[in-house]
Amino acid sequence: MKEILIPQVMDILNKAGFVVSSRCETRSFDLAARRSEITVLAKILHNIDGFNEELARDIKSAAFCLLASPILVGERKGTRFLEDDVVYHRYGIPAINTHTLYDYFVEDVHPYVYSSTGGLYVSIDGERMREAREKKEYSLGDIATELGVSRRSVSKYEAGGTSTTIDIALKLEEILDEMLIEALEFLNTETKEPSSIGGVEEVASDLEKGILSMMEEIGFKIFTTDHAPFSAVSFSQPKVKILTGISKSSEQMVKRARIMSSVSQVTNSKSVFVVNGNIKRVQIDSTVLIEKEELKKIRDPEEFTCVMEERIESGRKK
Repeated sequence: MKEILIPQVMDILNKAGFVVSSRCETRSFDLAARRSEITVLAKILHNIDGFNEELARDIKSAAFCLLASPILVGERKGTRFLEDDVVYHRYGIPAINTHTLYDYFVEDVHPYVYSSTGGLYVSIDGERMREAREKKEYSLGDIATELGVSRRSVSKYEAGGTSTTIDIALKLEEILDEMLIEALEFLNTETKEPSSIGGVEEVASDLEKGILSMMEEIGFKIFTTDHAPFSAVSFSQPKVKILTGISKSSEQMVKRARIMSSVSQVTNSKSVFVVNGNIKRVQIDSTVLIEKEELKKIRDPEEFTCVMEERIESGRKK
């Protein structure tokens, strides 16, 4: 089922005008996509209950490094289909079906309903509700009586940030003769550093730890990633991010380098693979290859960037 869903999601994002990466084939996220200032990292599963807390941490960490919004696209939650135009959540990640994805990105139709414990809910525009109530000269008690809820509940609706059931919201709109239900803006760019994001000391592989430590020593700020196509994202300055892969030379390395190249082009990043051993070429697509022994001779991020740019320019001339 996932094999059918992924092409559907890619097709929808392409129709919506996104630049879409190739399939990443990692546990963290399946593809990256960008349109203007919006960058999305999408995880695609047939049943969203298969998305666990560890995967949520992984995709949030990658999204933070790439200034992206994580999203989960699926068909089912348990034994039930995801409802159209309803936003679900798994460990803080919004989850929707392909119908909702299409409406939101292609048709520019925002969902209004979200699922939470106990059922389906909507958010009320508290300021508009207060203005409509005062215009009709209703008291909080009048509204509470009509709705069959407490005066305190009505006060909370007006204060904002409080949700209610669809039935209550529709009845409230009928009483006040005003549209009060707010559209959901469920995409959230990960701008706050997750507490779970890894440092070099947490890397399990001795090879990765050694090379990333070398990059730290020459002046890079390193954020490691789990289950992503790249081992880490390296920053020489806040706006310059380098997807960083580490491996011995192999066919798997070549495959990862191609995926990293695709993701880097989507996310406005650079891409480099530090290889433990000899290399026969200096670039795979837009991913630059640097030998571990070469890295030992580099003194600072500026020199590292110069090496990358020289190899990119050399690749263009061929």
